Amino acid sequence: MGSIAFSETTLVRPSKAPVPGRISVTPLDQYMVRVILPMMVIFKIDEPSLRPIILQNLKRALSLAIDELTILAADIIPLDPANDTIQLEYGEDAGVWFHVKELPDVDYEDLAQRNFPFSALPASQFAPKPLGHSARSPVMTLQATLIKGGLVLTFGGHHVVMDAQGMGTFVAVWAKHVAAVSEGLVVTEKQQLHHDSLEASQLFGPRMERPLSEFPTYQTGPDRSYEHMQAKILQKAAAGDHDGIAKLIRVSHWAMSQEKLDALRDATVPRTKEEASVTANATLSALIWKQVTRARRLTEKQVASSSLLTSVNVRRRVDPPLAPEYPGNAIALAKANATAEELEAPGVESLYAIAKKVAASIEWWTPDELWSLTGALQTCGNVANKLLPPLNYDVLVTAPARLGDMLKEARWGPELGDIKALRWAFPAFMDGFVIILPSIHGGIEIMLWTAPETAMRLKEDADWTKWVTQLE
Repeated sequence: MGSIAFSETTLVRPSKAPVPGRISVTPLDQYMVRVILPMMVIFKIDEPSLRPIILQNLKRALSLAIDELTILAADIIPLDPANDTIQLEYGEDAGVWFHVKELPDVDYEDLAQRNFPFSALPASQFAPKPLGHSARSPVMTLQATLIKGGLVLTFGGHHVVMDAQGMGTFVAVWAKHVAAVSEGLVVTEKQQLHHDSLEASQLFGPRMERPLSEFPTYQTGPDRSYEHMQAKILQKAAAGDHDGIAKLIRVSHWAMSQEKLDALRDATVPRTKEEASVTANATLSALIWKQVTRARRLTEKQVASSSLLTSVNVRRRVDPPLAPEYPGNAIALAKANATAEELEAPGVESLYAIAKKVAASIEWWTPDELWSLTGALQTCGNVANKLLPPLNYDVLVTAPARLGDMLKEARWGPELGDIKALRWAFPAFMDGFVIILPSIHGGIEIMLWTAPETAMRLKEDADWTKWVTQLE
């Protein structure tokens, strides 16, 4: 990777210091997977003389962004050790650590020619510390890495405080202030987040003695032969052990053009008027689930079934709805089940039936069930990482489309320009984790974390590669 030519660390504080003290978080924050999500956005900078101005603008704008989104300056600390619950604390010197590093041996043009490969952007170099959860963890840390001809900006957001959509809200807020500062302007009060955007009282249902096993997501099947390995991966992810995770699972990176997305939709339309149509996301999730299961060769392993977990954005599903820009966690997992025989069948003929299962699992999460979940989480005992059920040879798909859209729309001012690429230094917490995002170049990109042999078989499977192109 080369040597570090320069590094510095600054505590960026808001202009309006938050009142020191502790605040509670919602049940959907409490049960979230306790990992840090380093997300990288990459800019091209042709003129090195702009670097000091860019760094100054980023810091000044960050202070203003914290004014608007105060939660960024908090730390996550224990609340009740017996149930492993957490709370937030604002200290006397509350702020966000902003790290700057220069890696002159890393060349933007070289990265661009190789489509910004994940392997060239390791967390050890491009992500700020800490990488893992601990008894006191910051809500957000940031790092600007100066490279030859460009800049990599990494957001180290903690998942127990914000989901991917919430991360998009922060990015939009910060970018808005960076653009204003760079142009000598001020973001008006009307352009800022309002109290309604942060309101989440509907996520605090009353305590309810309802076992989580009554929710379909938490009902386990008879085969649990892979559960120990999945738990091991989760443990390493929570600790931020990226090197340890890489020994067990690897990321493969795929692109699907809009033309292929349209063809996939056309191949899975209902055969009769009586049959309900399914969403493009359900169909795509069904394809990924099917192909990963085939590559895992479950029948050979004598594993009878698999589940697809879908990350459901519940902002519009709770009653009353949350604001789309609500920055906290608003995620429930839907669970669909299928036999290995169904999933391993060749061709697309079975995709519609599988996609219907995916869609039905998502629609199960009604406002009443979500209200009940928030109550049940308060009586379930140890709540850490409770989002995840016991995992076997399963797949989890998350498609935070709003994040991708917000990143494409964000304007960072004339010095930085537009984002050229988005990458994750993500500590994937399971074998079978999938992120789907709109591509800046059109179509979508799919990031898939699996055992290495699974990725190799996918690469060789014509039923998969007819739809996608491998980027890494």
